[in-house]
Amino acid sequence: MMNYVVATSKDWFLNLPKSEEYRQLSIDYISDRADLSIENLEKINPRYIFFPHWSWKIDSEIYNRYECILFHTAPLPYGRGGSPVQNLILKGFKKSPVCALRINETLDAGPIYCKQEVSLKGNIDSIFARIGALIEDMIIYICINKPTPIDQEGDPYTFKRLSYKDNELNSAFSLDEIYDRIRMVDGKDYKSSYISFGQYKIEFTNAEIKNNEISAKIKISYKNKE
Repeated sequence: MMNYVVATSKDWFLNLPKSEEYRQLSIDYISDRADLSIENLEKINPRYIFFPHWSWKIDSEIYNRYECILFHTAPLPYGRGGSPVQNLILKGFKKSPVCALRINETLDAGPIYCKQEVSLKGNIDSIFARIGALIEDMIIYICINKPTPIDQEGDPYTFKRLSYKDNELNSAFSLDEIYDRIRMVDGKDYKSSYISFGQYKIEFTNAEIKNNEISAKIKISYKNKE
């Protein structure tokens, strides 16, 4: 039986229910940066190493020696770089392919094994739940079919990673933009969108938009209390 590794620094993929077909794969899980080492991988001898989410740089020794596959939500080569889901939402995208691509020395530039389309509706947790289900399907597909990845075509466009400052709402935004900026960071691993109000910060979650009105849950706190 072939062995595989799923390396993920956040648990949103691991917490999703898995199919019987996925559970039958011989998978070792790595979540700690120190455990992603040549010494540890030699013991496992994985056919593929899958990265649903990884917060740290991957040593070239690892991706040159093993077939390392990351998952990136964007119509590559458009949308390389950081905060792809949020950047796509801000640019008006309603859906996007989730791409399984081989890791190489250039960020998000590797050849693509397969892709599946995901809706970008709802808050970030619901979007990641849909992405996670597609990642599971693609992991199964790749393990069974061992496809040859195909080089990306077209002119690349790289997103800038968004910061907490980008979560601040202002009066220049349309209602749709305000709604998008609330929902795109409405999840457990994100800081909420907010408005500065004197010494206070007003944060927004659980937004809904209907009939040109937004309803949302708010939290008011002092700015110096994160």
